[in-house]
Amino acid sequence: MKKILALLSLTLVLFIACGKKGETNKGEDKSSTNSKVEITFWHGIESPDSVAILESKIKEFESKNPNITVKAQNYGAADQVNGKIMTAIAGNKAPDLMWWAPAYTGQLAKTGKLVKVEDFIKSDSSFKKDDVYQGLWDVSTYKSEIWTVPFSANNLGLYYNKKDFKEAGIDPNSIKTWDDLLVAAKKLTKDGKMGFQVPLGNTEWTVWTWQTLLWQAGGEFLSPNSDKSMFNSPAGINALQFWTDLVQKEKVANFSEPDAGYKTDDFLAGRVSMMINGPWNYGVLEDARKNNGFEYGVIMLPSAGKYAADGKGINATNIGGENLFLFKSDETREKAAWEFSKFIMSADFQVEWAIKTGYLPVSKSAAADAKYQDFLKENEFIKTYSDQMQYGKARPSIPEYVKISEYLGKEIEKTLYNKQDAKTSLERAAKYTDDLLK
Repeated sequence: MKKILALLSLTLVLFIACGKKGETNKGEDKSSTNSKVEITFWHGIESPDSVAILESKIKEFESKNPNITVKAQNYGAADQVNGKIMTAIAGNKAPDLMWWAPAYTGQLAKTGKLVKVEDFIKSDSSFKKDDVYQGLWDVSTYKSEIWTVPFSANNLGLYYNKKDFKEAGIDPNSIKTWDDLLVAAKKLTKDGKMGFQVPLGNTEWTVWTWQTLLWQAGGEFLSPNSDKSMFNSPAGINALQFWTDLVQKEKVANFSEPDAGYKTDDFLAGRVSMMINGPWNYGVLEDARKNNGFEYGVIMLPSAGKYAADGKGINATNIGGENLFLFKSDETREKAAWEFSKFIMSADFQVEWAIKTGYLPVSKSAAADAKYQDFLKENEFIKTYSDQMQYGKARPSIPEYVKISEYLGKEIEKTLYNKQDAKTSLERAAKYTDDLLK
């Protein structure tokens, strides 16, 4: 009888516990509000200053959301993470959140492992979708639905060494076309220093940067429906040949470290006077100015000029930045990841992040913030990128883009090394692209 009573008591305790657990899960937000939860956040932020700012803001988020802990992990170079995340997905070990280029939205959405952000947006009345720039939602979209979250925005500009320009008697504002760039590079190339640096490698950075020249010459990357290649054109050939000639014919440019055209080492060391790069290096450049007296500046990317079909070309840059990818796990962790995503998009995060890192804010409220506007008035470097957003274009966010970029990057590299002419490289890449899209 004692054993029976003990078993009955235990059953009653378990029944009550299960009932209470069920009650907790009935409410719409109770699971995310009351349960302690840890979410893993992968990122590839390289700047130590930017990492410190991110960690500070994560602590701020955790203080406002004491039930949520965000465990940040650096996955290394962003260009090399594709294999890591696909392996993690295959092994059911994906993080809850991942910081990565929005161009991979289609690829990861197609795996079926992403949480569709569109569903959170529709069900969360507290979130104001219109506060985020529509262009950033566009690059976060796959098959007419939003899958990823804008984290930060940027574009590409032309870095220049102010001291070198002054000594060579060059007005940076005179560089309006590719020819102007060539003339300046010739004047700057002397005593072992190169006037310009061309990104080398077959990873996305090279292709992403080259796309700006394609657009400046009046070309397009893919057809409007993303079902056919368009880069194999006179504009594309001229864009690739111009880069190649700077190195091989004119000898006024060198190559970047392979697959690392975003690194500023040669520029900061004074080995090159100009390079294409983004606003995210603001902290690094400022440290060089404060510690070593390094004088830097940036101007908008020049148009193609005579290299374009119309003999003028257009101003164009590539809109970049990073997005947050939310991976499927369980309801509690997914809701926690969404709460963190909302914090990232808020003016509270974006203003400080933009001011201290050089990234551009993703939200209108952050851009209009008085503190940020005062910052722009005092910072010509960031203001240039902000002003250039109007000329921004974006990569297609289709699943096939990653493979297209990888193949095209290899063909571009062959031409840069003078192993294959530009026309052949783009023809080969176009055939591969068209076959893939079929």
